[in-house]
Amino acid sequence: MSVIAFDVGGTHLRSARVEDDGRLLSRRDRRTPVESCDALVAALVEEGRAQLAAAPADARPAAVGLAMAGYTDTASGRVFESPSLRLHDAVVGPPLHDALGLPVRLVNDVNAAALAEAHRSRRRDLVAIFVGTGVGTGFVSGGLLLEGHRGMAAEGGHAIWKAEGPECPAGHRGCYQSYLGGAALVERARVAGLQATTAELVELWRSGDPRATALLRDAQDALAALCKLLVTLLDPELVVIAGGVALATPELLETARRAVDPHPLAAAAGAVPVEMAQLGEDAGLIGAALLAGTAPRR
Repeated sequence: MSVIAFDVGGTHLRSARVEDDGRLLSRRDRRTPVESCDALVAALVEEGRAQLAAAPADARPAAVGLAMAGYTDTASGRVFESPSLRLHDAVVGPPLHDALGLPVRLVNDVNAAALAEAHRSRRRDLVAIFVGTGVGTGFVSGGLLLEGHRGMAAEGGHAIWKAEGPECPAGHRGCYQSYLGGAALVERARVAGLQATTAELVELWRSGDPRATALLRDAQDALAALCKLLVTLLDPELVVIAGGVALATPELLETARRAVDPHPLAAAAGAVPVEMAQLGEDAGLIGAALLAGTAPRR
């Protein structure tokens, strides 16, 4: 059974037809319309119809997997909140179902990517930490994606690290994202008198700038604490690190490894390996396809 998969972020809307053997066919990529929910749904319908038209007559896709950034309600096909997509209480699954005539399985984009990485690595228990503009996490346990009763579980980036810390756009204060996410780093740098992009902050840190060093030290400490917390709670076989900030800052991978290696549980069971994610931009599409192929829901 082939399915149509979408991965929708604040910049790119990606789609593909995914075959039973995992091949991604007729892949398409366009800018995500963020001016309104109606514009986004219209783009999804247009891309979905293009994927249907490209499919052979004897291999019509049977379902749609829709990975989206934000807090998602998988049962109703609703996005409660997505700052990057400028969505609030937006219904996206049902209109896509009505237009394409296919069941739609909505999932958070980081959760989808975590499932894909677990499938690729053949691990049944995996923690994924995505460090980009924000910080997202995804958990797979016993081969199953942990989503919670509405699909809003695994928001590890919004767990509280320092209760009196800076506020994040989601309304939390002192969460891991407020210290580790790229947008938070840029804002904290601005407050400290540094006008710099995330990449520029990393270069300033490497050159020894004291303000950048303090910010990146906080980011490393936050990542180390988050890794220790998730390993303690979930006992994964593997931790994968991903996201634009992580890819541009290999030092963060070493930070995660150092945090996990001396973990107290390692004395009994051995250290948990920490690796960079392998699927890149395909992860969300693959994870959405896996979910749509196994348990499509409207």
